[in-house]
Amino acid sequence: MEKTLATSDNTRSISVLSSAAVKSRDAGFERRTKRRLSQTKASVCVSGEEEDDEEELKEKIEALQRIIPGGTALGVDALFEETAGYIMSLQCQIKTIKVLTSFIQRLDKQDMKFGG
Repeated sequence: MEKTLATSDNTRSISVLSSAAVKSRDAGFERRTKRRLSQTKASVCVSGEEEDDEEELKEKIEALQRIIPGGTALGVDALFEETAGYIMSLQCQIKTIKVLTSFIQRLDKQDMKFGG
């Protein structure tokens, strides 16, 4: 579409690029639509990933319940507390075994010294 602007000096022709304005508006709409679609796709992917993560978490909790003595009867919070206590108990047992092992090794060395 072309409009004419008449002035006292001359007549100038001003080209109104209505088709360009429409194209620009359509391009903006298309960009926004693509962005919304990509965000929707991303949220769908995240939802799928979240479901996978939740399933993996459930499997790990079930495995932990099988490892911890009495864990199958515990809820998640109590299971984690019991796990912490169980780990500390195991660490204490390891230290005890190390002390006993070194004590027995020293006894064996002394027996060898004395011909035992």
